[in-house]
Amino acid sequence: MVKNTGKSEDGLNTRRSTVWSQLFYSILIIVILDFLSGFVIISDNFTSFRNPHYYYHHGLQPSQDTWAAWGSLLYPFRTSSLGMVDSAVYNVKLDADRQRILILGDSHSEGVGVPYNKTFSGILSKRLKQDVEILNASCISYSPKIEYLRAKYLFEKGLKVDHIIVFIDISDMQNELVYERFEPKDNSLIQEFWHRSKIFLRKHSSIFHLASSISTRRQTIDFFKKANLFNQQGSTVTPANVIDLYASFFSGFDDKVLLSNPQFHGVGEWYYKNSFRKLADRGISLGQEYILKIQELCDSQNADLNISVHPWQYQILKGNAHDYYVEKWESFASANEIGFINLFPLFIDGQNPVINIRKYLIKGDNHWNEFGHDHVADYLEQYLNDKLKFGDQVKR
Repeated sequence: MVKNTGKSEDGLNTRRSTVWSQLFYSILIIVILDFLSGFVIISDNFTSFRNPHYYYHHGLQPSQDTWAAWGSLLYPFRTSSLGMVDSAVYNVKLDADRQRILILGDSHSEGVGVPYNKTFSGILSKRLKQDVEILNASCISYSPKIEYLRAKYLFEKGLKVDHIIVFIDISDMQNELVYERFEPKDNSLIQEFWHRSKIFLRKHSSIFHLASSISTRRQTIDFFKKANLFNQQGSTVTPANVIDLYASFFSGFDDKVLLSNPQFHGVGEWYYKNSFRKLADRGISLGQEYILKIQELCDSQNADLNISVHPWQYQILKGNAHDYYVEKWESFASANEIGFINLFPLFIDGQNPVINIRKYLIKGDNHWNEFGHDHVADYLEQYLNDKLKFGDQVKR
């Protein structure tokens, strides 16, 4: 006699269906509660628009309209659709109907502490807007390696430019060493999707935000343990938010000997000290290798390349407008037929260096204030008109 198992199988299937339904609705409730609590507890801070990047290490989120802080300075901050600092949120066309300049650099050319319209790139954009479009892909703690990857990423997206100006300073010597082991991941749709998903979850999911915050905090604490001497020396004179931002870029750097040496963090003095001259030369050499790679990108775009050097406060006090650092980059540019801009004489002009520092730099900082940016804009406007031959119509 064969037993009828139809009802038992139907019952089993019904129970399975019920379990899966309960599991689905449980997950759905958790997700809803997660995002609802995220809406309540997650708030934008003054660095939330800055994110790690799988290809060019770190950068700015696209289409942001927010506020940024540099030390005690609070200022409006906006980015375009390509994640570049700008005066407004807008969609950047990949091709342009006028000549286009791409600016690459670090915090000086990003313009920390100053509203974009009063930075040199914002001023030039306004003055030259009839004939020249300026795109500023600069970001805090960029150096030639990251600038090369940033430009390559943009070009692979289809962006067209006519000129690139790379702004270089002595912090690049250190940054090149810090980023030496960074390897970009494949620039694929999958990587891009996961990158954007993480940004979205960090801003909206309370669980993901908490996990990310804990991980970031651990990295920062680990950095300060390794860089204990720097922490003791720097924390009393540098705002906490600036130090935390600085620490975030050292996640892949594991040389504990250098990290624990305060002179390593005082990069402004490297080539004035015999013990650090070799390290300075290595940092410069690494940077020059990537400038040559940027030059190759320019050749692929039929664009020209210019590099610009500017001084830190320590160099202004030294009073040498053509020092070791300038000579290294000027001879390199000449040997490789790259346009060279020396901004040192703008700040080292025979006047009292302390007065120039107070006049052109943010108080207690190496970065330009509004007067410094305007000073740089005046010089660059003339340079662009004389050297790049835009024509008489670009003059004010």
